[in-house]
This record gives sequence, structure tokens and C-alpha cells, in this order.
Amino acid sequence: MKQAATAPPKSGKVVNSLPEWDPTNWTPARLHHNSNIFRAAAIVLALVWVSGSPTKSLYMSRKAAATTHILAFGTWFGTMLYTTFVAGITMYRNLPRQTFGKLQSKLFPKYFVLCTISVILQLATVSFMPSALASKATKALGTGLVMTLLNQLWLEPTSTTVMFSRYEIENSDDPQAKESAEYKKLASDFGKYHGMSSLANLVALCAAFVHGFYIASCTVA
Repeated sequence: MKQAATAPPKSGKVVNSLPEWDPTNWTPARLHHNSNIFRAAAIVLALVWVSGSPTKSLYMSRKAAATTHILAFGTWFGTMLYTTFVAGITMYRNLPRQTFGKLQSKLFPKYFVLCTISVILQLATVSFMPSALASKATKALGTGLVMTLLNQLWLEPTSTTVMFSRYEIENSDDPQAKESAEYKKLASDFGKYHGMSSLANLVALCAAFVHGFYIASCTVA
């Protein structure tokens, strides 16, 4: 008798022979074109192709530099705008607080790494702009990079550590734990670091708006 297919369980466990829920096991083997390395290589090959001759050095092509710069800016600006005003607010309003915090602890490191790489690519290709604008753009990008690194290397990891320390106390069996001096200090520290992290992210977003203005100035000069 043929057994009916079973839908993925809500409990997080996998039905067929997998001991734990693992989203990478939807297919027997991961497809090569579904990897980040393959995607990055495809983008680089597209830039080489559009730059003209494959024998020409990519970094010597002004058009390729401008293309890389625009794509990196779009990635940086779009990622910050969506995360700050859409994804973060939506998750906050629709997820339990601790679930939201745990999810953010996984997303934020990737978010800041992506932003850092995007800004570095823009700094490396800013020379395609007129010299007067390039100087101003470098300052805006430098500000964005400093704020992003500040978040990536200090503010986000610190606030996440404090957050999980709070969760440990909240999930303890002691009903009075949240009234302790330790918990109150952790709550105060989290508010402080989270506030500084949000402010640094806002400054980086403002720097992106400023740089977008400089890029637009190149198109009408």
C-alpha cells in the first residue's frame, strides 16, 4: 500500500530519516548553482562580459568600475532601507519578543558584513566619479564604513550578549528574577547598546542618502 506524503511538521522535526529539522535537506544534494560562490562568480563573469574584451583587466575599465559602484551602492542602500523600515518593524510586531531577538542575532551579523563589503567596493571604485565629487563621496562612504564597522565589531555583538543574558534570567524558574539588580542592570545595558547601535545604523543610512545624491550629480553634470 502506498504511503501518503507527509507535510513538514510544525514541531521543527523532520519526518523522513532526518533527526532534526534541516532546511538544506529539501533536496538530496545541494545544487551547485544554489551556492553563494556560484552566484558571485556569475556576477563577476557578467561584469567581464559587459566590459568589452575578456582580455582587458576589469579594474582598468572605467565602465566596469562605475557598474560595480552602482551595484554595490544599490545593495548597501536597499539592504539598509529594507532592514530598517520594513523587515525589522514587521518581525518586531509579529514575532514573540525572544523569538524576534534570536532571529535578529542571526541576521544582524550577515547584515553588517554585507554592508561592509558593499561600502568597501564603493570606496575601491569611487575613482570613476569626477575628482571634486569623488572627494566628497569618499567622506560620505568613510562615515558609513566607520559606523557599520562600529556596529559589526562592537555594538551588535555586545547588545546581543546582553540580550541573551536577559533571556536566561527571564526563563528561570524564579518569579522574582526580573526584580533583581542584575536583571535591571542588564535591561539598562541593553537599552544603551541597542540605542547606540540604532543611532550608528541611522548615521550610516544618512551617509548612503548623501552618497546617492553625489551619484545622481554625476548623471546630470
